[in-house]
Amino acid sequence: MRRPSVSCNRGFCASGCLFFSAVILVLIGAAVWGALSTYQGAYQMTSAEPRKFEPPPIATEEDAFRLKFEALRDAVLKGDSAEFRFSAKDLNAWLFANGRNSDLADHLRFRTEGDWLVAEVSVPLGFMNEVPLLPSLRNRFFNGRLAARLGVEKGVLKVQNFDLEGNGKRLAWLFTGAPYKQSITDALQKGIRARLPEGDLVLSRLESFGIENNDIVVKFRAAH
Repeated sequence: MRRPSVSCNRGFCASGCLFFSAVILVLIGAAVWGALSTYQGAYQMTSAEPRKFEPPPIATEEDAFRLKFEALRDAVLKGDSAEFRFSAKDLNAWLFANGRNSDLADHLRFRTEGDWLVAEVSVPLGFMNEVPLLPSLRNRFFNGRLAARLGVEKGVLKVQNFDLEGNGKRLAWLFTGAPYKQSITDALQKGIRARLPEGDLVLSRLESFGIENNDIVVKFRAAH
């Protein structure tokens, strides 16, 4: 069976690499801890085959998102207050329409779940090193979900909660510490700055971030 390749281009790294990095961090962290039960737990989070995703969004879906985004950008640049509503489907269109990031289309889709932003992923684990006397992860796949609850605290976009589940299992203790949430917060802010020409301005004007009725709702305050 041919193992799919995963590479990170500039467009994808704004969002997708954040979630792939979280997967890698968890699985390597389990191996570094070295406890047999922990490694076995990580192994149980993997699968022998990749998962299948629906076809990527089409160009018309991307066009609808682009028009929303351009209206938001114009309002922010003018210094107006603004509210931006978009769906996970819009986000997928932004990443994949017109064949963009085609090498990642088999590995990632975004959706919402309650007030969580969720990435459904299928990550080939060929990068993992072998651990003597323990089952290999190198020919397996992490088919799971990474979920983040985001919010704005004192004008700063932060990851308030984070969860990762693979194959219906999780290593909950890996997500209780503040360093994990801070690392993902830093990666998210870096991605926004890298992907958007006005990234610094967008982050400085954030008023709130939430999910309502499956819409991602971002509000910006007026410039002083």
